[in-house]
Amino acid sequence: MVQSRCTIFGLGVRMMVAMMGQELFEHPLRQYKHYGISALKELTDVLGEPEQFEDSEPTPQQQEAIERAFESQPDGALAYDESTGLWILGDGDDINRMFADREEFVEALENGLDPEA
Repeated sequence: MVQSRCTIFGLGVRMMVAMMGQELFEHPLRQYKHYGISALKELTDVLGEPEQFEDSEPTPQQQEAIERAFESQPDGALAYDESTGLWILGDGDDINRMFADREEFVEALENGLDPEA
């Protein structure tokens, strides 16, 4: 298993899981459809990068944008994808699986293995 780092509400989270194919790896935005995750461009424009939340709370405008995002998926998880610079929303397990699959793909390449084998 591979450890991967992602940011969920500005907090570093470590997770573990399995592999994706090269086509998906090379096109991170296509991964969202594959894993049932939504890219939130408008929310990204309002929130910016997660580092700002390490020392402060969201502004009322940011909090309202977050609440609107959850209207479409109340039980979803909100995360920041550093690969695309986008906030994403989806089932927490699906988000974790996507990040872990990316990490496993990279690890296989670094170890001289065929990631799709």
